[in-house]
Amino acid sequence: MFFTKLGRVIAWVLVILSGFRVVAAVSFAFTTGQNMAPRYFGSKTTGEVIDQGLLYLLIGVAVGIVAEISRSVAAKAEVIKQES
Repeated sequence: MFFTKLGRVIAWVLVILSGFRVVAAVSFAFTTGQNMAPRYFGSKTTGEVIDQGLLYLLIGVAVGIVAEISRSVAAKAEVIKQES
């Protein structure tokens, strides 16, 4: 149960932080020049930051799905255990 809860926390952190990073990179790309991106993001372009953010967002969703499956299986096992 510990890993399920930890997985859910990690999933939410990944989704929230990567979402903020993608939104910041998109807004930065439309408001300032590309030459300022390495100063704030540490990457060459805002496109790389957006790609990396979307990748982490998808990883967060995948971890969340696995955590939900784990929680569902644990709940089902608990019901079966109580019926016996």
